[in-house]
Parts: sequence; C-alpha cells; structure tokens
Amino acid sequence: MLEIKKVEYHSLIYQGKVWTFKDLDSFSNRIAQTFVSAGYKPGDDVALFMDNRPEFVGIWLGAAKAGLTTAFLNTNLKSSTLLHSISAVKTRALIYDSALESVVQDLLDSPQFDRSIDIYSYGDKQTHDGNKKEIKALKPLLDHTTDEPVNHRGNFSDRLFYIYTSGTTGLPKAAIITNARFFVFGYGIHKIMEMQPNDILYTPLPLYHFAGTVLGTSQCILYGTSIVLRNKFSAKHFWDDCRENGCTVAQYIGEVARYLLAVPPSEKDRDHKVRCVYGNGFRPSLWSEFKNRFGIERIVEFYGATEGNSSTVNLDNREGSCGFITVLLPQWILKKLYPVMLIRVDQETGEPLRNEKGLCERCKPGEVGQLVGLIKHKDPIKQFDGYADNEATKKKIIRNVFTEGDTYYASGDLLTMDELGYFYFKDRTGDTYRWKGENVSTGEVEAVIGAITNHADTVVYGVIVPGNEGRAGMAAIKDTTGSLDLKDLLNKMKKELPQYAIPVFIRLTSDIEITSTFKMPKVNLKKEGYDINLIKDSVFVLDSKSEEYKKLDENIYKKIISGEFKF
Repeated sequence: MLEIKKVEYHSLIYQGKVWTFKDLDSFSNRIAQTFVSAGYKPGDDVALFMDNRPEFVGIWLGAAKAGLTTAFLNTNLKSSTLLHSISAVKTRALIYDSALESVVQDLLDSPQFDRSIDIYSYGDKQTHDGNKKEIKALKPLLDHTTDEPVNHRGNFSDRLFYIYTSGTTGLPKAAIITNARFFVFGYGIHKIMEMQPNDILYTPLPLYHFAGTVLGTSQCILYGTSIVLRNKFSAKHFWDDCRENGCTVAQYIGEVARYLLAVPPSEKDRDHKVRCVYGNGFRPSLWSEFKNRFGIERIVEFYGATEGNSSTVNLDNREGSCGFITVLLPQWILKKLYPVMLIRVDQETGEPLRNEKGLCERCKPGEVGQLVGLIKHKDPIKQFDGYADNEATKKKIIRNVFTEGDTYYASGDLLTMDELGYFYFKDRTGDTYRWKGENVSTGEVEAVIGAITNHADTVVYGVIVPGNEGRAGMAAIKDTTGSLDLKDLLNKMKKELPQYAIPVFIRLTSDIEITSTFKMPKVNLKKEGYDINLIKDSVFVLDSKSEEYKKLDENIYKKIISGEFKF
C-alpha cells in the first residue's frame, strides 16, 4: 500500500553511503518482483533477520508492495527462542543477512525447524546447509529482476509487518502493525516533533524495534526526512555521527541517555546541530544533566507499547514525565476524546481491583495503577490489533471495566499521575522486567536455565541496582547438592539467550516455596533481592570484565550499593 515518490534527495544514509528515494524505490520494487515471481501471494508472511542497514527498510517495504507481511526478528536471539519467533507466524521464507550465517546454520540444524520454509541469504553465493536445504542468494536474484512496480492494492487495515514483544508473560509474541498504525504513529511523531523538510534524523536504535521503524523510518517513508542509520548503537560515536551528518533530531531509549552521560565530558559535547531528542525510558534523574551537558533544547518523552492503543506524550519538556492528559475536562468528555487512564490493580499480579459492583476504579492523583485504553474497532488510534496468536491477544483485554460489556487494552505497566495530569512511569507488572533497554521474559529465562540444569524449581525476577535504569535479572535456583557449575551454566546460557537476558545475579538455595497450585511466588525473593544481610543462601554476581560469576561478599555488595560496580 505504501508508495514512495521518485525524488533525488537522500532517504537513508549509512556508513557514508547515500540511498536516494529513487534507490529505495527501485530496490524495494525488485524485492516485490522477486517474491511475486517465486509464487508468493498477498497475505503471506516472511521473516527478516538483519541488523540495521538500508536493505532492512527496502526488504520489508518491497514485501509490503507485494502484499506480504514481514516479521522483524531480534538479531540477539538464538536457538530455541529464535525458532519460536519464526514459528509464531506462518512464515513462508526466512531472509537473513549473511553476517548472521553462523546463527542461521545452528537454527537449520535443529530438528524442530520447518524445512518447508524458503531460505534467502542477503549475499552473493547460493549454498546449502548440512541437510542439503537450498539457501538462495538474494542479491543475484535482484540483479536479474525488473524494478517495475507490482500491481498490488491493499487497504488501510492490512497487516504491514510484525514486531515482537515479550508483553507481560511468556516467549516473544508477534504484535501486528497495520498500515493504519504505521501511518498514525508516523504522523503523530512528525507533528509532535515539528519536523522540518531540512531535518536529518539520527536513528541508532534497532530497526526490529517499534521505535526504530515505526517512530523512526516512518519519517523517511511518509514525509521525506533524511535518516542516518547506524548498525549498532555506540555511545562513543553517537555525537560524532550526528556532527558528521548534520543531524538535527535524534532518537533514544532510556539506556542511551545513561550511556551517553557515562562517556567522559568533552569540549565537543555541544558541537552538533541536534536540537531535540525523542524516545521513551528517560530517567528523571538524568533529565537536567543531559540537557545542560549536550545543549539539547527539548526532550520529548513518551509512553507506549508496541501493540498497545494507549499512549501518552510529554509535549512541554516537563522533567521526568512521560505524558500528559488534562484533568480539566470531565471524564465523560475524555472518554470520548482519548479514553486512556489508570486503574487500581494488584501491583504484583497486575490483576484489576474491582468494587462491590464488580467494576474497576480509576486511580486518584499520586496512586500507582495500570494504564489501560478503551478498545474501539475501526478506529486506528483506539483499536487493538493484537498479536498473530489469538490466545495471546485475548490475555491483553480486560472486560467490564467501567460498564458492562466494555473492553480495554491492559498495558501491563504501572504509572502514576499527578494533580495536573502529568504521567510518570513506575514499573511493569507480571513476569517481565526491563534491562539494557530490552524487555526480558522471566518465563523464557526460567525455561532455558531449567533445561540446562535440570532444576525444575527456578525463579527469575528483576532487582533494582543503584545507578542503573530498569532491573537486573536475578535467578534463584534450587540446588540441594551444591554441585551446580556456574561457569558451565553461563557458557550454555550464552548460547541460548541474548546478553541482556542473562541473569546478573544467581542465588543458590536449598528450597523454593511452591503453592498448592504449583506456582513459585516471587514476592519475598524480590524483597530480599541480593541483600547479603537478609539472605543466608549463596549469591553470585556476574563480573562483566572476567565474564564469570563471583560470590557476592561484603566488599562487592558495598560497591554495588554505592554505584561503583559496573554492570
């Protein structure tokens, strides 16, 4: 459905090389023609496994021109989690960057991999894996394909691509992003940021994330904004990239701000043209320091989930706020205009607290509650498109919230609102925590550790560490014999989990509480954390320099509490 005007100015800039809009249009047309010629039909799903580069945009855009829906695979994933992500949608083809060859070869060796899936390597040579599965080289195919447009006409509600989110429980889920959602959020960012025709946007965030593609590259595709891409985020080169490319606007996530401030101050800190940054997860304590050190006029912090229908945005530089909804209008008017609000919930389970009528209650100013949004079908802002998995979609819907029969999207996030209507992010409910800018599913980590150690009783949760945004992972493992080899555990986790999901703390315990319903409560474990003054069990912390778990003693504990220990 998406179309690009054939103009000659820059669309994407990557490693000093420029793609014009004509380049992007031609490349994406060749992608579309290649898959149409191979027999793919509108509605088919394909998976893309590639780090940031212009071809990432060109491939999903070309697939969309042919009516295909592309699933964006997290390039940090490996083994079983990657296999799950591919199978979460009805994948007909896997397209991967040849730089990820080793990961894909391991995947193809798995007996669980669907051998009917077509494999395309974005490289020059056609190869075979160990089981003689043909791997088609995509570049030669494109060279022998016309760049004429494909005659496909979609509509506003068609699926454009899938972006994976851990949500609040379980393995990654494929969230549906429609043409409408891409357009609405792209339009919103364009207006909120007051983007100008001569603006150049810097996007070092992964394109497989909502922020990188929907909030970033939408500005290029919909409005002609030039975008500078970086393959991997680098705090050292962030401002150099902005300086060298004349960037005027940049994207961030919470960890980006902290990493940038961790770089030693330089006389070049303000030597750039960036006037504004936007994103989510900016720690309030860093707000003033960041603006003052780097000379940034405006920070636009927002709250929103990949699949959600409830978003808020801080338009006026209110320090630490992630959004604003006026309290001056009556609730019945707000319900019609923008029905997003906080409801009282059990902060541990996320379950709504209901009154004697069985209905939910709004939070008062200062109370912590879950953000929810009224679901209205055929409304691009208020509808909830959900996931490829219908059961996962149902779990994110709350019914009979304020009136019998109404339905609301449950964000799974805890926020608070002040008396003026400013929102502030507090925490996540359920079994997910955020670390290194990524959501970590405790169920996924528990499953991997359980498979490695044969310990059925393993509990994973997030704990706060001073000086770090989000929560560090901690795993309590039942080890009655004292024979668990932590070095072996770490090596095997590295093969199964992305780096950010590997627990920072390991607690070895002789017993873990199990309820009558065979659940392992995390409340007490979270309260105790890694406090060696409260815990009799042995606790170990991951030393990033030596890449090993070291026993937590009084000296290391004091360094963690003081913020001296580097994670």
